Amino acid sequence: MKILRNYILKDFFTTFFFSLLFATLLMLLVNIMMASQMVIRKGMDLGMALKICAPYLVNLLRYTLPFSFLFGILLSMGRIISDNEIVAMNVAGVSSLKLLNIFLIIGFTLSLCLYIINDKIDPYFHYSYRVQMKNVQPKNISSLIEPGVFMETFPNYILYVSDKDENKLKNIFIYEVSDKEGVSRVTYAKKGEFVVEKNILKMKLENGFRDENAADNKKELFRLNFEIFFMDIPVSDKKTVKVDKKSADMTIKELLEKIKYYKKMGVDTRELLAEFHKRISFSFSMLTFTLLGFGVSLLVRHREKSINFGIAAFTALVYFLLFIPAETLIEYRLLSPAIGMWLPNIIIASIGSFFLYKNAHFR
Repeated sequence: MKILRNYILKDFFTTFFFSLLFATLLMLLVNIMMASQMVIRKGMDLGMALKICAPYLVNLLRYTLPFSFLFGILLSMGRIISDNEIVAMNVAGVSSLKLLNIFLIIGFTLSLCLYIINDKIDPYFHYSYRVQMKNVQPKNISSLIEPGVFMETFPNYILYVSDKDENKLKNIFIYEVSDKEGVSRVTYAKKGEFVVEKNILKMKLENGFRDENAADNKKELFRLNFEIFFMDIPVSDKKTVKVDKKSADMTIKELLEKIKYYKKMGVDTRELLAEFHKRISFSFSMLTFTLLGFGVSLLVRHREKSINFGIAAFTALVYFLLFIPAETLIEYRLLSPAIGMWLPNIIIASIGSFFLYKNAHFR
C-alpha cells in the first residue's frame, strides 16, 4: 500500500503544482496589466503601482489552490482509471474508497494551509492594499466611504452603506452610540446623498425610518418614518485619517471580537457573521472538492487534460458563483449567515457523494 500511495501522490502533486504555477503566472499577467493602467491613466509611479497590485497575488491563492487541487484529483484519477490500473488495484484488494482516503488526507492538510492564508495572510495584504490606495487618493472623507464597511471615523457615530456611486448611497445605516448607553438611535434609509462641508458630513436620506430609545424606558422604541430626512454628522478633525477595516481585512479573531462588540452595542452583525462563515467554508472547500473530484473521475473515466481542465474550471466557477445568491439571500434576511455561506459546500459535496454512491461500489 505504501508503494501505491507514493505512486499516486507523485502523479497528483506533479499535476497540482503545475496547474498552481500556471494559474499564478496567468494572474500575474493580470496584475501587470492593472499596474500598467495605473501608470498610464493615473500617472502613478511604476514601483508604487506594482506594490499596490502585489497583495492580489496572495488573495488569488484562495481560488487557485482549490482549483489546482480539484484538477490534480481529476487528472491523476482519470489516468489511473483510463489505463485500467484501478482494476488491478481492485484485484489486489485495494478498493476505491482507500484511494479516496489518501485524497481526503491531502485535502485536509491543504485546507489547514488555506485556513492560515484566509485567517492571517490574506486579511493583512487586503488591508495593506486598501491603505495604500487611500494614500494615493485625495484624503477626504468621501473617498473613505466604502460599501460593506462599518465606519467609526465619526465621533459617536457608526456608518454603514451597502452600495456607493460617487455621492449617492444605498441601504444606509447610521448608529448613534455612546460608551455608557450603547446605541441610542438607529437611522435607516433606502437611498441618500451626501456632501462634505468643512468638518460636517451633510446627508439627505430618503425612504427610511429612525428608531430612538424612550427616555424613561430604554427597552421601548419610538419609530419615525420619513420620506426625506436631513442629517449632519461631524467629521473628526484629525490630520491623519484612520482607514477602517472591512470585514475582509479582519482576522477570524478580530471578526469574533467585532461581532461580540457590535451585538453588545445593538448593531446588526449579519455581514460580519457571513464573512466569518465564508472564511471557514472557503478554507475547507478542499474536502468538498475531494468528494466531487473523486466521484466525477469515476463517472467520466477520462485522462485527457483538456477535458479534466474544463470540468475543474466549470466546477470551481459554479462553486464560487454560488456564494453570490447566498450573500444576496443573507442580505435580505432570507437565510442565516451560517446556512448561506456553507450552502455551496453542501451542494457540491452532495453531488460528489451521489456520484461516489453510484460508481464507487462497482470498483
